[in-house]
Amino acid sequence: MWKTTTEPERQLKRMASITSNWTAAQTYAKAMHFFRMATFIVLTGIMTQVAAHTAYASSPHSPHDPQHGFSDFESLPDLPPEGPDTFHSHQNIPLQDTSISIDEAPKGLFRDITLAEGFEEDLEFRRGHGVYPVGPTNVFSQETVAVFVVFRVHKHYAAYEVIGRLYPETADGLDPKQWIDEDAMYLALEDESGYLKLFPPSKGWQPGRYRVEIYVGYEVSALNRMGTMRFTIQPSLNN
Repeated sequence: MWKTTTEPERQLKRMASITSNWTAAQTYAKAMHFFRMATFIVLTGIMTQVAAHTAYASSPHSPHDPQHGFSDFESLPDLPPEGPDTFHSHQNIPLQDTSISIDEAPKGLFRDITLAEGFEEDLEFRRGHGVYPVGPTNVFSQETVAVFVVFRVHKHYAAYEVIGRLYPETADGLDPKQWIDEDAMYLALEDESGYLKLFPPSKGWQPGRYRVEIYVGYEVSALNRMGTMRFTIQPSLNN
């Protein structure tokens, strides 16, 4: 006995057929999209490699060059023979003497340094003590109570001391190798000036020439000597 297909059943079959065909169409479209993308990526990579190889092949150098920078030679080119004007020409140029004599007034660290009869002191804007010479000179009388060394230094980032030692040079009765007096001034970070006060020997100033050796540090050493200041003591008018 044959079963008769009703109209609703025929409509359901057509709908199922249409749905199946639509799903297959979507799947096919996705597959074609992925295929195009993969093909594009592969072709892009191939073209990049070809372009790089072409640029490298057109370069004037290759990995098989005997010497980098000398691609036209199988070995280094011969150097010209050495002559008096070819090499070591700097030996004929006199060097400038940049040494600093410790037998002269100190330089470098010091902006200014002078001998004086006295000094004035003032508080500066950085709360440091500003010291200024009064009566600067390098000639003193026998009645002078003390000789002052007044100085200004450049800005510094560590504290240190300036030390002065007084020696006679041509004074009668005094040993030039034996120092007479010593003074030191401690400079804090805010201090950019200071002074040393040097007194005469026990029997007073003797006419002649004296020197003050200037040191920087916390002790007297030949390594930290910065320079020398000199002055003269004139005979008293009463003698």
